[in-house]
Amino acid sequence: MPELPEVEIFKRYLDATSLHQRIDDVDVRNAYVLKNVTKRELARRLKGRRFESNRRHGKHLFVRADGDVWLRLHFGMTGSLEYFKNDERAPRHARVLFVFTNNHRLAFDDQRQFGQIGLLKDVDEFLKKRSLGPDALDLDLREFRKILGKRHGAVKSILMNQQFIAGIGNIYADEILFRVHMHPATEISRLGDKDFATLFRAARYILKRAITAKADVNQMPRSWLLLQRGKGGKCPRCGRRLKSATIGGRTAWFCPHCQKGA
Repeated sequence: MPELPEVEIFKRYLDATSLHQRIDDVDVRNAYVLKNVTKRELARRLKGRRFESNRRHGKHLFVRADGDVWLRLHFGMTGSLEYFKNDERAPRHARVLFVFTNNHRLAFDDQRQFGQIGLLKDVDEFLKKRSLGPDALDLDLREFRKILGKRHGAVKSILMNQQFIAGIGNIYADEILFRVHMHPATEISRLGDKDFATLFRAARYILKRAITAKADVNQMPRSWLLLQRGKGGKCPRCGRRLKSATIGGRTAWFCPHCQKGA
């Protein structure tokens, strides 16, 4: 599932391929991904405009078209972007195509159709209505400690709660906790200032390192849990078999030897 690093890569990809080009048409091939907008309205509001800039917040990507129209993209579980020329090269699961006058297209590709596309007038108002917390990479240590220090519950569930901090999902929460040798079921109210500082530094490192690796598993460090995460996986530190547990309704993977105690 695309989390903060993946969406940051999509942001940079859109920057590099699709800005400042006039939109000739919007081809909605499956309206299921549209939220609070019809395919007719989406085309009417965007045709003739250009994407001028974009902004990421957590797992959301917002693209501003001239005339102060904001396109909202949420990638769900399998969403991605692909820029290409001519319809013959359209990705198999393209749900919406933004057709530019240079005969190139930007596809919103989404196999499982859990992604969303919508239009907004005000991004900050949307974030407020959704009660989304600050972006995980916009926080300093003081803000991080203030937000999480008054919570109760398993540390993994708290890290993943988008109303507290936006952008960290299941995979990177596991990676952050593995880096700090912390069991995902650890009660967050038991953590002290030193623990929060260690957790904060780990979160920033993991997210930034994943972005540097272009969110490509094959480019990530071999010492990371991500490469072994799953059934039959072994701890990259000690070689012991990884275990899983359901925490906050999600599957957590961890090393019972390196991440002892809850």
